[in-house]
Amino acid sequence: MHKSLYITVLFFCLLNVAFFTSCKSKHKVIHSTTPIEEKANSELFIDIISNGINYNTFSSRLNLIITNGSKTLSSKATLRMVKDSAIQISVQPLFGVEMFRFFIDPQQVVLLDRMNKRYVEETISSLKEHYPVGFDFYTLQSMITNTLFITDKNRVELNDYRTFKYAQTSDLNYFITSKDSKSGIEYSFTVNGDDRITNTHLLHSPDQMSLSWTYDEFAEITEAIFPHRMMVSINTQKSKLDSELKFSGIEINGPFSISNSIPNGYRKVAIADILKIIAPDQ
Repeated sequence: MHKSLYITVLFFCLLNVAFFTSCKSKHKVIHSTTPIEEKANSELFIDIISNGINYNTFSSRLNLIITNGSKTLSSKATLRMVKDSAIQISVQPLFGVEMFRFFIDPQQVVLLDRMNKRYVEETISSLKEHYPVGFDFYTLQSMITNTLFITDKNRVELNDYRTFKYAQTSDLNYFITSKDSKSGIEYSFTVNGDDRITNTHLLHSPDQMSLSWTYDEFAEITEAIFPHRMMVSINTQKSKLDSELKFSGIEINGPFSISNSIPNGYRKVAIADILKIIAPDQ
């Protein structure tokens, strides 16, 4: 696997390991019927940003499914996010017992393997030294919350519209693209007539590796519209990993705490040791 996308694939593998049981949607889905309009690039950019959810904290139950070749795994999980500060995913496949906990903030990544009493702890800077990619905490935060991102920036500003190229697709969507100058990763956003992102795509052409994050089942939460179903697909030259995330019980700005503490008696291991479980052929 080429190092320029290694950590990108790793993050999403960690997010999706062992997840998923299907559940019926209980929210009222809003389907886009609005035709796209001719807009100035800056106007479209502002409209997309305006549709992002306004939150300080975000939490949700997750029902997830991961498919790797002929294998399909399922589990429940919980997601907690403190904006620009931390993301935590707790994997609870049976009776609410936590099997894995994944934590990431702008400085570090921590993964707890409860079954084997071991952990991974790495700084973002050290990971980038070995695996330089156009991907970090803020990119992941934006993908989970269905918002725009620009690599190596912690927030998108209005005048950043100049960073992107703009087009309209044959199926009448907006299509905006850019490229990370360091890694060479191309990233793009497909946007519907309601100015909502329906797909985010990362591509490293030389190695034919890509990550696609698709959004569906948009429904109201407080004063915003949020996709309650997300499909993540990771493609490499050797393998393909497909996942589905279904959100329920979403709470915006609720009180909670996120901890990255490591229990006593846990053994520190390298990321490669965890990857042997997640992606043994990589």
